[in-house]
Amino acid sequence: MAHTAESIQTWIDNYTFVDNATASSDILSGIVKDLSEHGYTFGPTSNGGYTLSITGPTVTQDFIVKADE
Repeated sequence: MAHTAESIQTWIDNYTFVDNATASSDILSGIVKDLSEHGYTFGPTSNGGYTLSITGPTVTQDFIVKADE
C-alpha cells in the first residue's frame, strides 16, 4: 500500500510512542518500506519529542510523532 500524507498522519495518530529505538523501528517497518523514492529524516528532538520528515514524489511533509515536552 502506498502511503499518503493522510494515511501517515492516521498511523501516527494511532501510534503509541514507547521510546526512540522502538519508534525508529516501527517507522521503518510501518512507513518507510511502503514509500520508495522518498527521503526520510526521523528521530528525537532536543526537547524530548520525536519527528518524521518525508520528502518525495507523493509525500513531502513533516510529522510530529511525539510532541516536545
